[in-house]
Amino acid sequence: MSERSNEILDKATELFWEKGYQATSMRDVQDKLDMRPGSLYARFPGKSALFVQVIQHYATQLRARLELTSDETELLTATRRFLSDELLRPPSKRYQRQCLLINAMAERSKLGTDAARALDDALTEIEKGFTTLVSALQSAGQITTSVSPNLIATWLQTQFIGLRHSAYRAGNDEAIHFFIDKLMLDIQGQWPATP
Repeated sequence: MSERSNEILDKATELFWEKGYQATSMRDVQDKLDMRPGSLYARFPGKSALFVQVIQHYATQLRARLELTSDETELLTATRRFLSDELLRPPSKRYQRQCLLINAMAERSKLGTDAARALDDALTEIEKGFTTLVSALQSAGQITTSVSPNLIATWLQTQFIGLRHSAYRAGNDEAIHFFIDKLMLDIQGQWPATP
């Protein structure tokens, strides 16, 4: 993807993240991207088509960050840093503490078929990133190998989504640091027998 395409999708992602799918108009997109209507509609036939690309872009970026984290030498430290970086966005970007995909899930009935399918695919894509991270943690002997990496990744993604919601609502970041610490202890701890 070209640098210009990435820049366009970054700006569109930020717009949808801040306003939500339903509240974002193509006029908002036109203003945010500084594009004339003809150029905008030549690139994106409509809001749903743009949103599909935004969702794919968001998932690809998050998976890439998870995979970069998996390549670190100090995996537990890198995992904690990943969580902190994702969850503790500055006050001016507080809306980015919430997950764009979960926000979109709340508006699923308003999405077109392609956007709804892209949303499901994006969640699967991100789970693959979590699976890569969990596999690296297991290979390094830092978490149990008695539970499949896919199962732990599903649990970790669920925790991550919940923490994003808590981070968005939190009055102070100390509580979120506490929850991150708890998550890091939990991932290294005992696991029940698998079903």
